[in-house]
Amino acid sequence: MKNKAIYIFSFIALLFMQVSCSEDFLELSPKTGQVEANYYQNEEQAFLALTAVYDAYSVQNWQFVPTMADIFSDDAFCGGSNVSDMSQFQEMEMFNMTPENNAAADLWNRCYSGIYRANLYLQKQEEVEWVTEGLKERLEAETLFLRAYFYWDLVRHYGYTPLITEVLPSVEEYKTLPQNTPEELFTQIAADLLKAESVLPVNLTSDEKGRISKGAVQALIARIYLYHEGFAKPVMGVSSWSNGSTTIDKVYAQSALESVITSDAYSLVSDYAELWSWENQNTEESVLEMQYSDKAKSGDWGGWNVNGNFSSVWIGIRNPEGDNGRIFPGWSFATATWSLADEFETGDPRKDVTLYDAEARLDNYNRAFMNTGYFNGKYMALNDYIGSGGDAAHNFPRNFIDIRYADVLLMAAELNLDSDNSKATGYLNQVRTRSLGGSAALSSVTLDDIYHERRVEFGGEGLRKWDLLRRGNDYAAAKINASFNVPADVSNPSHFTPRTFKADTWGMFPIPASEIRNTNDGVLQQMVPAYK
Repeated sequence: MKNKAIYIFSFIALLFMQVSCSEDFLELSPKTGQVEANYYQNEEQAFLALTAVYDAYSVQNWQFVPTMADIFSDDAFCGGSNVSDMSQFQEMEMFNMTPENNAAADLWNRCYSGIYRANLYLQKQEEVEWVTEGLKERLEAETLFLRAYFYWDLVRHYGYTPLITEVLPSVEEYKTLPQNTPEELFTQIAADLLKAESVLPVNLTSDEKGRISKGAVQALIARIYLYHEGFAKPVMGVSSWSNGSTTIDKVYAQSALESVITSDAYSLVSDYAELWSWENQNTEESVLEMQYSDKAKSGDWGGWNVNGNFSSVWIGIRNPEGDNGRIFPGWSFATATWSLADEFETGDPRKDVTLYDAEARLDNYNRAFMNTGYFNGKYMALNDYIGSGGDAAHNFPRNFIDIRYADVLLMAAELNLDSDNSKATGYLNQVRTRSLGGSAALSSVTLDDIYHERRVEFGGEGLRKWDLLRRGNDYAAAKINASFNVPADVSNPSHFTPRTFKADTWGMFPIPASEIRNTNDGVLQQMVPAYK
């Protein structure tokens, strides 16, 4: 059963989005009698306000980090109808992003909208008449986790951004906010996550699926630690990760993952293919899952009112014919690379689940730009699940699994690799033998073994970019550049202009020009070397 918290569409979500609206609009009389000034009064209203923060976590306002990350990596090409389609993604893939790039602006907007909603909730929670013991602390912890997640997206995509932890009284104050360093952003992320970790429950009830648990916090801490240690420290020059008093080091990350593993709150789904059944969401393997629904019946192409999984259409096949009419027509973005297809071992069933082979399974389809014949089989939109109203492209009720228990195991394997190879091997083998059987178990593992297992396990899930970066720019460059080596027998070699990795981008986006224009002179500056 999907969590009602994520699907309630309240006027609060709309209210929080009106920060930049005209003065005339803001002066209209409210029709409900409920406005920010008198809304935060009881627990139900507080819960609805929290859903507005969750909304910013999952919204796909013409940006979606997992899809963009796959296109950046060696797992997917940009694709689309032609070289100009969704130019913001094309520019990202070819390391040609400018401050006018729409994806950079949309992601920035999503993150700071979420931060505003989180800060408003944290400020207003004191006005609520709390009755249920522990509820205030739990909702606050969920909000802190989400705020940390927004800052995590900001620091890994822009590096240097303003740190805002309260609602400011005037627009002028926002225009003069200082630009904070990556170290300051990581410190705030640590502070929010550590406080949330101490409060949130280990187990969720059946009607709480989709909400944040202690395990989700601990898994995210480990994920961020690996990036911080492997990329942020050597490339961005940050020091140890801490909230000012507690240092999140390797031992802390190991302990966090061990806590998740020993909690017995999660387990691997026995059949890998069942993970991706549209009828089988919020499974025992899901540690953190973005919730999507057709309940909004959206027809708004602006993005913020889309409550379905819009990206499932982005990655679908153009004009598919055959396969019993299963496939909903999509836009053919993020076509899977031959490099990813070649990574799978012979007989690995994960290949057919991860990669939909259109040449083998369809009678015909539009072989558009950067076509490889392979598409994302995990999240591609299906006709059986068209929403009950609104625009069909906006209302697919397909959740996105952000963190899986398999990732917990493979992160734990990586963190134990040098100190306890036997434990690391055991964790990796749990994931590996789930799909390949007991005979495929390894007797010991290396970092290359872990990276191979991560790639074939998480293909199409948006993790590969971050795995490449945290292993170093040279490693990322070799893998990304090689993915553009086109097989000799393809019919469209001209679609694959050789790509040259640019280390000075840091895998990041430029700060949007619109944001620089909207702040006072000199307040926001491009700090990432490629965009200075």
